[in-house]
Amino acid sequence: MTWRSLLISKGGKLSLHQQQMLIQQEGNEFTVPLEDIAIVVVESRETVITLPLLSAFGLYGITLLSCDEQFLPCGQWLPFNQYYRQLKTLKLQLETSLPLKKQLWQRIVQQKIRNQAKVLSLCQHQEKSERLLRLANLVKSGDKDNIEAQSAVIYFSGLFGAHFRRKEEDNAINIHLNYAYTVVRSAVARSLVLYGWLPQLGLFHHSEVNAFNLADDFIEPFRPLVDLLVWNLLEKGLLSQNLSPLSKQQLIKILHHQLRFNQEKVSVLTAIDKTVASLQIALIQKNASLLQLPEIDTLQEYQYE
Repeated sequence: MTWRSLLISKGGKLSLHQQQMLIQQEGNEFTVPLEDIAIVVVESRETVITLPLLSAFGLYGITLLSCDEQFLPCGQWLPFNQYYRQLKTLKLQLETSLPLKKQLWQRIVQQKIRNQAKVLSLCQHQEKSERLLRLANLVKSGDKDNIEAQSAVIYFSGLFGAHFRRKEEDNAINIHLNYAYTVVRSAVARSLVLYGWLPQLGLFHHSEVNAFNLADDFIEPFRPLVDLLVWNLLEKGLLSQNLSPLSKQQLIKILHHQLRFNQEKVSVLTAIDKTVASLQIALIQKNASLLQLPEIDTLQEYQYE
């Protein structure tokens, strides 16, 4: 079971040693079993990564995120052709009807809004939480009335204040949100590829220049957990204008927080895998209600047994 997300913030060398990642930094050596790793984020531009390790990442289904000069993720290394029925899955994806895509998107948006409502409830905004629950029931096929956007206005003003705007990229809250969204998005893309889906072909998102349209569809019900984590860091006074090493470590750990899935408590990584796995069943049966999606529980790290 993969359960580790690693942040490489210091320069050094990453290589393969007996099916483990060998980390050599400042005269010290550490090893991590590849079978334990889900995602590696490398932000130091002085890091050397060997080709055998990258190949092993592909074989073990590990995704690698590289960062730009501002230490923000800008590139992703994904496994290739790991699913044993790649063509069958691709045909299923290509033959999905537009009405079914719209019904699946309706279900995704509804769950996203319900998760947003849960976050507002946990943050003591009960009235706005109830408004969102009512709006979730109004979402139609394809969300043609754009209830998602209407809900976002109520949600973000309730969570971060009336003056908060998601489009302000230099805002400290948005900087932290975007960093964690990127981490979760990479985990969704990783799972989609491992299950044989083509991430360029989305249900709702369809940009010709976006290689991860399907990941942008499926990240939506997971976003509110990121929002809750950033709100919690804000409440604790841990949000600086720029990302600190401590806050980045906290944000990357979002993948190991807890969600509820079919009345069972699971990690975010497990919930992503279960969500993606349920897509195949929904498409085969041509029944959007078979798509299973995560529910927000509380802000708590999942305890692995």
